[in-house]
This record gives sequence, C-alpha cells and structure tokens, in this order.
Amino acid sequence: MASIHAFRLAPALLALLAAAGSAHAAEAGSFFEALQRYQDDDAKGCADTLGAMYHKGERFPDGGELLLVECTAAAGDHAAAMAYVVALLGQDRLPLDDLLHKDRPGLNALRAEPAWPQMLARAEAMQKQRAAQMDEPLRKELLDREARDQAAQHAAIAAGGGEAFKSALPVAKANAEWLKTVIAEKGWPTRSKVGRDGAKAAWLLVQHADQDPGFQAQVLPLIEHAAKADEADRADVALLTDRVLVAQGKPQRYGSQFVQGDDGAMQLRPTEDMPGLDARRNAMGLPSLAEYKAILAESYGKPVN
Repeated sequence: MASIHAFRLAPALLALLAAAGSAHAAEAGSFFEALQRYQDDDAKGCADTLGAMYHKGERFPDGGELLLVECTAAAGDHAAAMAYVVALLGQDRLPLDDLLHKDRPGLNALRAEPAWPQMLARAEAMQKQRAAQMDEPLRKELLDREARDQAAQHAAIAAGGGEAFKSALPVAKANAEWLKTVIAEKGWPTRSKVGRDGAKAAWLLVQHADQDPGFQAQVLPLIEHAAKADEADRADVALLTDRVLVAQGKPQRYGSQFVQGDDGAMQLRPTEDMPGLDARRNAMGLPSLAEYKAILAESYGKPVN
C-alpha cells in the first residue's frame, strides 16, 4: 500500500477560505457550521457565528477570517465588516491580495464603499511596515519552492497517486536540503520573519520531506514552539505530528494520514484513541474526520473508507 503524500481541500472550501491547503479553527465545529450557513445563503447566520467566535477571542483557520468579513458584508452590515478589516489587517490576519481581488458578494460591496480607498491606503501602509521587518528574499524563495513542490505533487495526483509520488521526490529532497541550511543559519521561518504565506510554505516543504523523517522530527518542536507564540498554525503542528509518528511506526494522533490500497480506496492509517479523535482534531483546528474524508474523496476522486 502506498502512502498518501499530499491532500488538497475541496475546491468549494478553497474558494471560500481563500487559503492554500487548509481548513482549521480553534472551534472547528463552529467555523464549519458558519461555512455551511454561507453555502446555504444564510450570510447573517454565518456572520453571527463567526462574530461570536471573534469576540470571544477564538482562533480562526489560517486565512479564515476573510469569511468573517465576507459574511458580515454580505449580511448588509458594511460598517462592522470594515471595522473587522481594519482590525484584522492590523493583526496581519487577512490575506490582503484576496481582500482586494476575490470575487465575492460581500467583498465586492465593501469595495464600492466610499470609505474603501482610505482603508486601502491604511492597509497598504501597514503591509509596507511589516514587509520592512521581514526577510523578503527568504519569503520569496520559500514561495517559489512551494510552487515547485505543489506542481510536482499535483502532477503526481493527476497521474493516480501511489507510486506516482516518486516523481515528486527530487523536488522534495532539494527543498528539504535547502531548508536545513536556512534553519541552521536563521532559525525556523516564522510569520514575523516571512509572513503567513512564507511560514505556511516552510511547513509544507517539511511536510513533504518524507524521504527524510529525521528532519521532520527535528523540525516538529520548532513548529510547536512557533504555534504557541501564534507564529505558526496549530493545524500544521497536528499534520506534521502524524507524519512523524507514522514514520516512527507508531499510531498517528490526528487522523490525517491515509493509505491507498490495491483497489484504489483510501483507508485511515492506525490511529490512537479513535473515540477521542474528533475532539483532538477540533482542538487543533481540523475538520471532523467525516468532513476530512469528504475533502479527500473530492480531491482525489477515489473512495475513502
């Protein structure tokens, strides 16, 4: 049986979350309930749910705050949506490019507001200030390497997965060797150092370095430390934890790793404490196992048992 080396979110989730490769929340059930309400054209229900999460200080998926803005604006409360935008941009919790260009009813309405140009100027000033404090060359290299990784992974998926992932090995190996030198010289690439997208790219390069499980195990505590300081996504910690445990021949903890059998169906690898699995996934900002299986089935076009 061959390992499943990568997963992609269902297109609908990708479009709504406007984030690469993830769907995570501190109260994942609440977030996914809000997402479902938005899909059911209940913008107000979505806005109320996410607004309550925001005001209680609960974490959103990486990039998921954009849904809070979209639902609030789509529900007609443009003043509140604009206030969210200003606050979230100040905390570097919104993807500015998606905010500017995503074609969504609420976002489109916000862009037509008279106050939008002033808010945009403020946002761009904040972004420039953050960029001046970041290692921009490192961020760019991380994003370039992430793009090459994803091209190789998606080509392998299109070729049927399984043994086809061997074709992505040279890219993964080169990326891992390069990242080792970066970590040795500069430490782990955190959000403050390389931005949210750069930090996510760094994690992805490690996640796909299955040819070097020792490196993955070495990096895990670095990402755990970063996540505690809100410098990395907790869901990334969960996914890498499973990678490391599986490589060590142990049951995984968060149910992210599947194997593909000879019949093409995907099956969950051995997992510790199955009755408590969804609670652990929820705590790390992952969707329920049932939701995750649906994402895998749509992404790969294969049955998931």
